[in-house]
Amino acid sequence: MLIVALGITVLVGTTLGGRYRVAPPVLLIALGVLLGLTPPLSEVTLEPDLVLLIFLPAILYRESLTISLREIRANLPVIGLLAVVLVVLTMVTVSFAAQAFGVNPAAAWVLGAVLAPTDAAAVTGLAKRLPRKLLTTLHAESLINDGTALVIFAVAVGLLSQSAEPGVLGIGEEFVGASVGGVVAGLLVGAAVVLIRKRLDDPLREGALSVLTPFGAFLLADSVHASGVLAVVVAGLVLAYAGPRVIRARSRVLAYAFWDLTTFLINGGLFVLLGTQIPRAVRGITSTSTGRALLIVVVVTLVVIGTRLLFVYLTSQTARLRRRRIMDPSQGPSSWRVGTVAGWSGFRGAVSLAAALAVPTMTAGGRPVVERDLIIFVTALVIVLIMLLQGTTLPLVVRWARLSGDPERVDEARHARRRATEAGLAALPQVAAEVGAQDDSVRRLEAEYQRHLEDLNESGGSTAEERRLERQLRLRVLAHKRREVTRLRDSREIDDLVLQELQAALDNEEIRLLGRGPNE
Repeated sequence: MLIVALGITVLVGTTLGGRYRVAPPVLLIALGVLLGLTPPLSEVTLEPDLVLLIFLPAILYRESLTISLREIRANLPVIGLLAVVLVVLTMVTVSFAAQAFGVNPAAAWVLGAVLAPTDAAAVTGLAKRLPRKLLTTLHAESLINDGTALVIFAVAVGLLSQSAEPGVLGIGEEFVGASVGGVVAGLLVGAAVVLIRKRLDDPLREGALSVLTPFGAFLLADSVHASGVLAVVVAGLVLAYAGPRVIRARSRVLAYAFWDLTTFLINGGLFVLLGTQIPRAVRGITSTSTGRALLIVVVVTLVVIGTRLLFVYLTSQTARLRRRRIMDPSQGPSSWRVGTVAGWSGFRGAVSLAAALAVPTMTAGGRPVVERDLIIFVTALVIVLIMLLQGTTLPLVVRWARLSGDPERVDEARHARRRATEAGLAALPQVAAEVGAQDDSVRRLEAEYQRHLEDLNESGGSTAEERRLERQLRLRVLAHKRREVTRLRDSREIDDLVLQELQAALDNEEIRLLGRGPNE
């Protein structure tokens, strides 16, 4: 029942969000709250292990496969500041703010660690229309800062349960050890998978290996008490870099289709599950009054948002002075406008809630953990408030900042297509001689490539319109071919297996004409 309810809610929420221009994550959380009030689903509990061991590796791996390595290298100092320094700073400011309103110091430090990281799924769902450079920075930050926050969270929980009292040096050693161990584990798993896939040419087996990769990296790192989050991200980056050389086309199409569908359902399901926990969090608050808890929620929300905005402004200014910017504003908006968008995109999500739910109920001495219910209540409502406030207003902030699409991507794609076509034409005589192709086949292929090259070199609007009309022509003809093949199957003139074979060829042609997605 839960799986069916989640699936239907994700489909309905994303459809309505796209049609009425409402951020889908916000709508999914609202629908999740309604589900959480329904008696059959009111007892659903979001288990921390479900997020940290199953959902999180899949989400991080998919994001790391499609992130821009060039932009990560170009903005590495800024990403490092956001993913490490900002996490620590947010934990400190949230902790002090909570303590100012009477929260137990140990519980306040745990609350700060829980709310410190941004969420990869939330950033993907709410900030995907940002320009590539800025979006890459936000993605890389959300991929890495989970590891930073979870290491700090483990230390803070040790203080809360009084099972450990590490000093500053101990915390530093644990953080460095977990980070280095996670990177090494990711490199080992990534390198092993690359070596295997170099010798494997079977889409199904390669797809199965792709599914196992993030979980293998996470478990290897976790077994040595290192950061599983960093291991998954590093393994994904290794595959993203080596993939074009070792992964074949059929395997890549199959794997990407699987991850696209899987992460779509996982991301949406997480937001719905997050919403279902809100009524439970409200009912579970017992260590303080509801009014005081709501006041702490509002204050902590403002502190989280304000800390990020201030830090991003300072970072952007420093980067500008050093000629390292989140986004090059030489012909675009000012850096402080870009900084506002970057600061306003710091969404929290299911990872924070999972960490809050992972706080133990009992201390090492057998006593109940102080204000655990308050930690869960504040975390859940801060996540919702940030998504409602920032998620619904982000499009307005983006327009105010005068951020547009990604024209560089279009120019780079045209340049790459031109050079690839020229390389194919240059190699055509030698390849034809090697395979023993007939002259007619060579001339037809050469004419097709020459025509494609002329279209790329021509930038006029009339040529673009001609290409659009020709693509429509080819797609309409393909539709007639599909109907005829289906009619032959229906009249039992051909077998279903023959239909599937012809349909696959027609699908490949349609994908070639349309591209992989709406942004192509």
